[in-house]
Amino acid sequence: MTDPGAVPLDRYEASGVVSGVGLTGVFHEWSAGDRQRSDASLGPRTQRTLQLGDRFFELDENGIVREYTGVLLRRARTQALIDSGDFAQHPEDCHVHPATQVVDGSESAVIDVAAKDGDTETLYLATATGLPVRLTFEEDDARTSIDLSDWRTVSGHRFAFKSVTSDGDHAFDTTQVTRSLVVGQPIDDAVFAPLVGRKIEMSGTQTVPLTVREGHLYVQATVDGRPFTFLVDSGAQNIVLDSRVADQLKLTSVGNLEASGAKRTGGLGLVSIPSFSIGPGTLRNLVAASIDLHQSTDGAFAIDGILGYPFFATTMVTIDIAGRTMTFGAPGSLKPTGEKLAVDVDRQIPEVRLLINGTVEAPFIVDTGNAAEVLLYKPFVDRHGGIVPFSSNTRNSFGIGGMTESYRTTLDEIDVGSIPIYHADTDVMQATRGAFADRFDAGNVGLGLLANFVLTFDLANNALYVERSSAFDDGRSRN
Repeated sequence: MTDPGAVPLDRYEASGVVSGVGLTGVFHEWSAGDRQRSDASLGPRTQRTLQLGDRFFELDENGIVREYTGVLLRRARTQALIDSGDFAQHPEDCHVHPATQVVDGSESAVIDVAAKDGDTETLYLATATGLPVRLTFEEDDARTSIDLSDWRTVSGHRFAFKSVTSDGDHAFDTTQVTRSLVVGQPIDDAVFAPLVGRKIEMSGTQTVPLTVREGHLYVQATVDGRPFTFLVDSGAQNIVLDSRVADQLKLTSVGNLEASGAKRTGGLGLVSIPSFSIGPGTLRNLVAASIDLHQSTDGAFAIDGILGYPFFATTMVTIDIAGRTMTFGAPGSLKPTGEKLAVDVDRQIPEVRLLINGTVEAPFIVDTGNAAEVLLYKPFVDRHGGIVPFSSNTRNSFGIGGMTESYRTTLDEIDVGSIPIYHADTDVMQATRGAFADRFDAGNVGLGLLANFVLTFDLANNALYVERSSAFDDGRSRN
């Protein structure tokens, strides 16, 4: 990918345009050895990723910074190995498939690449040119592909000036086109300055009441000075407004994004909220999601909105489910008690590793928005035959996207830190697409099990604290 005699590629700067899902935007990238930065916007949604040596960070449109520690860290390690071209010097990190495949009309060699402590990505190289035409990797419930084309030579080095990213639902593809690319010019060190995130605006801490309805927790919130009721959902990646509420507030929804819940569905837009408050705590200039929650859940949730990741990430939150209270403040404002568990928030949801049946440790989503005790996803159950007994007791589970089928069984034991819970009611999800078909998590633990604990979310420090609540029952006496 480099002309003979060309000056080694040690830095470059690129910029261009991004389009898709009814939105347009721009991108700007800088590369200087093991320091990389990429800024991208798509409508009101923005993302800045920053690599500093072997550490990777992200800043989103709501001013929230997180350092990759889990699946995105593993992906970033392999991506860095591929982007640099160094994979070609490390055959121990590559597996070449014996047969070629035709990709976009080009016969291509197929190579699986996995950096040390990284995930596996599959690279397709056109045999006629040696240039990459496609890169694929596991993401959530499917494989994502990046198709590369319009290869050009700049200062003796090859660059793809067009890429198309797809999860298989092509209505939601995004396209990136490079307009400018400069090689070898100095880059100001300030470009790679560490990212700084924001916190909720409030002094001290506040305790607010929670209400319980049909197995779900709700809290009162104020959006632009008007009161609404929100589902408290630590398993949601965003704050979501029902489209009816957005209309009442005269908030214009833009874009047509894909939502992943019980099933995949379209109709997800983005709205800009000037002010969002719970008690005295305020978040300003939020970018939230908007969807018809009643229609998209087949009528299961007639609610105003969903309180998700942006709230949990900018605060420190203690939820006493049995006591029906939520205490919160800026990160560092609470003195947590209980056992500390490490939390991965790479995908804007809290994921913790739990032990099942004393033998299998796996990541689970801590999901206060789900009424069940435990959900297990089909990909995990398929990989671990016999982890729970099969049952003909079929059930319907609801979420964004509508209804999906499951069967009810029992998990012998699940340990939350050092605390075992026995005979947990468990729904094995049968979905093959959507959030319940995730390929990375084993499943989620919902409110039915979490009610045994007082939970303190300290996502800014990748931590969750758990202690037994007044309603604690380890389930040992159940059949």
